[in-house]
Amino acid sequence: MHALRLIPFVCLAFSLVLSAQDVAGIRRFKIGSLEVTAILDGEVKLKPELLKGIDAAGIKAMLGSEDPATTSVNAFLVRMGKHLVLVDAGGRPDTAPGSHLGHVVERLQAVGIDPGSIEAVLITHFHSDHIGGLLTADDKMAFPHAQLRMAQAEYDYWMDPALEAQASEQRKASLRAVKSALAPYQTAGLCRPFKPGEEPFPGVTAMPAPGHTPGHTVYVFGKGKDSLWAMGDIVHFEKVQFPRPEITVSFDTDSRQAAATRIDLWRRAAQQGAVLAGAHIAFPGMGHVVARGDGFEWKPLPQ
Repeated sequence: MHALRLIPFVCLAFSLVLSAQDVAGIRRFKIGSLEVTAILDGEVKLKPELLKGIDAAGIKAMLGSEDPATTSVNAFLVRMGKHLVLVDAGGRPDTAPGSHLGHVVERLQAVGIDPGSIEAVLITHFHSDHIGGLLTADDKMAFPHAQLRMAQAEYDYWMDPALEAQASEQRKASLRAVKSALAPYQTAGLCRPFKPGEEPFPGVTAMPAPGHTPGHTVYVFGKGKDSLWAMGDIVHFEKVQFPRPEITVSFDTDSRQAAATRIDLWRRAAQQGAVLAGAHIAFPGMGHVVARGDGFEWKPLPQ
């Protein structure tokens, strides 16, 4: 009798999982004990001329006629038992015509997840398409109960007054946007940079991955083949930077370090069989990397 009474509830739970897969911009995966929700915040266009270390003929051979190349902007929600942790927050919600970012919160709500239930937002780095979504369109905290965690090196770099003093006017505007995104969380005591070796959240390891920015961080959930590596901006052009990981982009803070970080990460992930989650890999942005000759190959997870 008790089993029969449970049937409607089991069916309801099952239908919720299925319906989540049917919501635009949402995909759910089970990785070991983790439930991972990939969220498409939107898309951006990247000009091939941003690539460094490859000539026009090489770009054409790898990208074909993709000019500009369209890339996803992804965020990832990880359920660890009873805990909800978000990696990156996407871009700033904007009602202006032609806006393509700012959909993380609405897509979470579409599958029944209250942003107020998220306990931590782990930031890979401070570029606008990763932190703009920390605020709602009316400048309120989008995740009002979440601890905001980022590497101390990333925080110190962007908060350094000397950086703004020597910046161009356009760069100064970007720096002010970073500070505005963090300000409400700082006021609420929720903005907490972490030191090297410190856990940003219980059960999560912060893996330093500098180069794209000084404090760029990969977040590791779980272990071995049942682990998820949320890797932020390790790659922007997947058709280029997997087979040729030495190729960089012009907006890397340190191109040489960015290439070295990527090559090392690909090698380790291939050896361990970890699941990777990339902010700028075609949605849902989750898969494995495998060694191929002198380079690597991306293998998306089946959907």
